[in-house]
Amino acid sequence: MSEHDRSVLGEEYSHKISEEFDSLDAAERCVESLESLGVSREQVEVIRPNDPGMERKVEPETQGIARSLVQAHVRFGLVGLVIGLTVAALMVTLGPELTRSSPVLTFVALGFLFPVLALLIAGAVSLRPDHDIVIEKVRMAKDDGRWTVVAHCDSIEQQKLAKTAMGNSVQTL
Repeated sequence: MSEHDRSVLGEEYSHKISEEFDSLDAAERCVESLESLGVSREQVEVIRPNDPGMERKVEPETQGIARSLVQAHVRFGLVGLVIGLTVAALMVTLGPELTRSSPVLTFVALGFLFPVLALLIAGAVSLRPDHDIVIEKVRMAKDDGRWTVVAHCDSIEQQKLAKTAMGNSVQTL
């Protein structure tokens, strides 16, 4: 995983890709194919039909997700605050008469608005809506009596390799 991805997301394996199979043999062949391309066995999970541990296999990094929530909100909130205060300073200095006549109110309003908007964006980033597609697809396959292989990739490059081994599949960003 690139250092940038890890610093923003807080997860070691933030890219996922999955594929469904009709049998255990087909799923195991996929796992072997992934291993031959350099995706280690520790990064691959096989979910069997009606697997009670599906959630843990699809999202094994609960601590990473919690770390993502905290990191994203702190970083985005601080960036939003800096941007808000910078915009306020520009508006008080160069802006319309209303902002120049009420500098404290301008700083309070923009110093509040920008961090709130940044925190909303942080929530969207840290909740990882791109994982929902994979999770739902795995859940449906499990309920339909199919086997699913999920590869937890540490980079986009590794995700591309996994996609080559898995063919038509569902993937996260």
